[in-house]
Amino acid sequence: MKKVLSTAEAISAFCDWPGKTVYDIGCGTGELVRLMTEQGASATGLDSAEMLDKAMKTPEAGDERYVAGGAERLPFEDGSADLLTYIASLHHVAGDKLEDALRECARVLKPGGRAVFVEPVAAKGAYSEITRLTGDDETLARAKAYETLKTAFRYGLDMTAEEMFYVERSFDDYIHLVETFVDEAPRREEILAEARRTTERLAGEAGLPFEEFRYKSICRLNVFIRRRR
Repeated sequence: MKKVLSTAEAISAFCDWPGKTVYDIGCGTGELVRLMTEQGASATGLDSAEMLDKAMKTPEAGDERYVAGGAERLPFEDGSADLLTYIASLHHVAGDKLEDALRECARVLKPGGRAVFVEPVAAKGAYSEITRLTGDDETLARAKAYETLKTAFRYGLDMTAEEMFYVERSFDDYIHLVETFVDEAPRREEILAEARRTTERLAGEAGLPFEEFRYKSICRLNVFIRRRR
């Protein structure tokens, strides 16, 4: 398992986006959409209207594009994309809609176009120890998403790569995550207090000061190519 500085670095080892039409499905606050736009892609982020409102209000927001929608019914034309990215988003699709999401991915990609899926992987002592505090246990949803990905060949998507990587995350990174995705102040304080206790314990076990401790945010990356007819 290799260490990378960012998810974008991990993706860039398998595809490029300058000059390409890219749709980031489940774009969150738009970090990847902004990066791709800055580097010359025609990039559009897709997410819920609530999340897109946050993306457009970030200090870094520029002239990138966003559209509301879901992975199971993409609001894009057939064969219009060179690249689709799904960063920690596929497991948020309802289990009975996952196959629809793969069909839509294949429909929207150009023949020879690529789809990149990045999904978090839980491990003892990893970043998942505290990210799980912000919501429900996603273990079953992630497993279902991965099993569905294995059937992508049925929809004209051929897997060309699978690898594990990790990004180091600090407690300050986690604070930013919680402030972005947890709106209720009392709940944020509760989550951060528990996460701090966990981090203090893990830092102690590692023999490191709290401020120097880094989590491994472990992810699985899968790359697919749309089969040429």
